[in-house]
Amino acid sequence: MTNRLAALAQGGASVAAIAWTGILAAPVPAIAQSEPANASSEKPAETDSGAPGEIVVTAQRRSESLQDVPISIAVVGGETLSNRSVGNFEQLAPLVPNLTVAKSPAANVIVLRGIGSSPGSPSLDQSVVMFIDGVYAGNARQFAAPFLDIERLEILRGPQGALVGRNTSAGAINIISRKPGAYFGGYLNATYDFKLDGPTIEGGMDVPVANGFAIRAVGRYSDVEGYIHNTQTDRDEPARRDIVGRITGVLDNGGPVTLTAKFEHADVRQHGTPLQAIAPDKGEYFDYTKDTVLTSGPEFDNIRSDNAVLQAGIDLGGPQLVWISAYSGFKQQQRIDGDFYFRNLATADFDQKFDQLSQELRLVSPGGQTLDYVFGLYYSKAKLVEERTTGVLFAPAASTYRIFRQDSSAFSAYAALTYHLSDALRVNGSLRYTDESKDANFALYAGPNAATQRTGTLRSQFDGSLSKGTLDPAASVQFDLSSNAMLYASFGKGSKSGGFQGAISNATEDTFAFRPERSTSFEGGIKLTLPGLGYFNLSAFHTVYKDLQVSTALPSPDGTSAPFFTGNAPKARTAGAEAEFFLQPANFLELQGSLAWLPTAKYVKFTSGPCFIGRAADGSAIGSCDLSGSRLGFAPRYSGSLTATVKQPLSNALEVRASLSPTFQGRSFRDFANDPVTAQDAFVKLDARFSLARSDGKWELALIGKNITDKRTISFGSSGGLANTFLSPTARIGVIDPPRTIAVQAKVKF
Repeated sequence: MTNRLAALAQGGASVAAIAWTGILAAPVPAIAQSEPANASSEKPAETDSGAPGEIVVTAQRRSESLQDVPISIAVVGGETLSNRSVGNFEQLAPLVPNLTVAKSPAANVIVLRGIGSSPGSPSLDQSVVMFIDGVYAGNARQFAAPFLDIERLEILRGPQGALVGRNTSAGAINIISRKPGAYFGGYLNATYDFKLDGPTIEGGMDVPVANGFAIRAVGRYSDVEGYIHNTQTDRDEPARRDIVGRITGVLDNGGPVTLTAKFEHADVRQHGTPLQAIAPDKGEYFDYTKDTVLTSGPEFDNIRSDNAVLQAGIDLGGPQLVWISAYSGFKQQQRIDGDFYFRNLATADFDQKFDQLSQELRLVSPGGQTLDYVFGLYYSKAKLVEERTTGVLFAPAASTYRIFRQDSSAFSAYAALTYHLSDALRVNGSLRYTDESKDANFALYAGPNAATQRTGTLRSQFDGSLSKGTLDPAASVQFDLSSNAMLYASFGKGSKSGGFQGAISNATEDTFAFRPERSTSFEGGIKLTLPGLGYFNLSAFHTVYKDLQVSTALPSPDGTSAPFFTGNAPKARTAGAEAEFFLQPANFLELQGSLAWLPTAKYVKFTSGPCFIGRAADGSAIGSCDLSGSRLGFAPRYSGSLTATVKQPLSNALEVRASLSPTFQGRSFRDFANDPVTAQDAFVKLDARFSLARSDGKWELALIGKNITDKRTISFGSSGGLANTFLSPTARIGVIDPPRTIAVQAKVKF
C-alpha cells in the first residue's frame, strides 16, 4: 500500500429538522422512529415499523407519511448507504436520478434537475444547499466529508427558499445523523475493497448514562488507494485516508425541555488527485492512467473540519419552541500539477479557511389542527479566506499569489401555514424574507517568489460590497382522492445571493461582483399508496431561472495563467418529470427504483457565455460565445436506478440476500461550455450484492460489486489550462469515474 500524506476533511454539523412541518423523512424502506432515552433497562423485541415501503415523515414531534407531503423528495436510508458502500456524494449521485455530483480542481459540482453551481470559484454559494442535522452548509467544500452513521438522506428537488432555507434556488439535501438510542448497544462495519486495496471501518455505541440521558459515540477510519495509476510516480491515485469521529448526547427525561448536543471532527488526507489531461489530436483520451509530477512534492487535497451544535426543544403545552446554535468550520489545503502532465512547468495551490456561526429560533404548532404553523428566525455570519497560487516554473516572474477575503452575514424570517379546508383538502403557504450582506477584498501579487512565499509585487487590489433583501414565497394545494391517493400542485420561488469571483487570476474590479440568482417553479404530482404492496409517486415540474450563476475554467490566452469565466446567464429553463416507487410483491422480493425525464434544460438566453476549445467566439462580449438555446451541462435527458432484492431463509436463524442494481443515464455535457470532447454518452452501470446473514440482523457477511461490467465514464471535463499551451492546443482535463471494484463487508450489531 502506498504512503499517505497528511489528512484533513470535513464533517457534518448539527441537529434539527429544518423549517417546514413534515419534510423530514425516515430511512427506506420501513424504519421505526428513534426512541427517546428513558430509564427502562430492558430492551424490547424488534418489531416491524409499518407497511411495506412505508416512509415515516417527522418534524418537531409530529409524524406523517411521506405520501402526504406535497414535495418531490428522494430519500436514501442509512442502511442503503452502508450496503452500497456509499462514502461520499459522488458515490450517492447515481442512486438519485436528476442528481449529478462531480469533482473538479476547485470544488465539487452539485447539479439537481440540470441546475447547480459551477466549480470555478469556491466562494460561490451552492444552488443545491446541504443541511447537516438542520445546519446550513452552503460552501461547496462542506460536501467533502465522508458519510458517517447516517440515518437518512433527503434530496428535495426544486426551489426550496420558502420552506427550507436561503440560497436553495435549485434544491436542498438534508443529512440526518443517527441519535442515541434508549438502550446499550452498538455496531461495527468493516469493508475491504480489493481494487482500492484498503479497509474502511466504522463503529458506534449507544450508552444510557442516567435517567433520560444517553450518548452515542461513532467513528470511521478508511485508508484506501486510488484507481488511476500515475506513471511518473508509480502510484495509484487518489489515495485517501479518513478519520472521522462524532459524539452526540440527548437529554430527554419526559419533561418540557429536551437538549441535544453534538460535536464532530473530520480529518481527511488525499494523496494525488483524479485529474488527468488528454489530447485528442495525439490520440490521448480519458483512461485510468495519468502522468503528473512535481519537484516540490506530491499533489494533495487535505481537509480538516470541526462542527458543533446545541439544540433545545421546549414544550409550551402544545406548541414547541426550538432553538439551534451551531458552529461549522474547515481548513482545506490542495496542490495540483498546474500543467496536468509529465512536464514540470507549473503548480497551483487552492487553499481555504472557513468559519460559520448560526442561530435559529422556531415556533412549531402541535399539528393535527385546523391551522398548523411554523414561525422562525435565522441569523448567521461567516468568514472565508481563499488563497490561490500559480507557480510558473519556466517563467518564475509570471508566478502569482491571490488572496480573497469575504465576511458575510444573513438574517431570515419565515412562516409556513397549513389550513385544513376539509379532511381531504389542504392549502399550504410559506414565505421567507432574507437579508444578506457580503464584504470582500481581493489582492494579486506577482514575482518569482509569489507562489512559494506568498508574497511579491502587488499588481491589483480592490474591494467589493453587496447587500440584498429577497422574498421567497411558496404555495401548494393538496387533495386526497382517497386514503391512498393524494394530488398536489405547488408554486415556489427560490433565490441565491450574489457574490464575487474569488481568488482567480483574471479577476478585475469591473467584473468582481456577479448578480443574485432567482428561480420560479411550478410542480404537480400524485402520490399513490399501494396497501400491502408499496407506493408509486409521480411529479412534473417547470422552472425558470434568471441570472443563473455560471463559472468555469477557460483556455490560457498567454500560457502562464489559469483564467476563469464567472458571470450570469440571463435566462435558463428546465422542465421534466420524475417517478419513484417501492414494491414488495412477495415476502422474499423487494423492488425499489426511480426515473427522471428532463427534456428541457437549456440556456434560453446567454449571448456572452464561455467558449470551449476550438469554438470561434461569436458572442456579444469580446472572446465570448452565444450559448442561447444550448443544453445545460450535467443534465442528461433521462436517468434512473433500480434495485431488486431477494431474501431467502436457509434455516430459522440464517438467510441469504442478493440484490442487483442497474443505474443509467442519457448523454450529457460534463462541463458548462458544451464541449463535445468532454461529453459523456449514454450508459448503463450494474452493481450487485450477495450476503449471508442472521435473520435477526445481528451479523452479516457480504460480497459487493460496483460497476461490475467495468463501464468507462467521465464525471467532469474542462479546458486544459497550461496543457493547452505545452501539451496540445486541444488538451482538456477531466475526471474519470472508478472502474469495476469488488469488496467484502462484515457487519455486527450488539
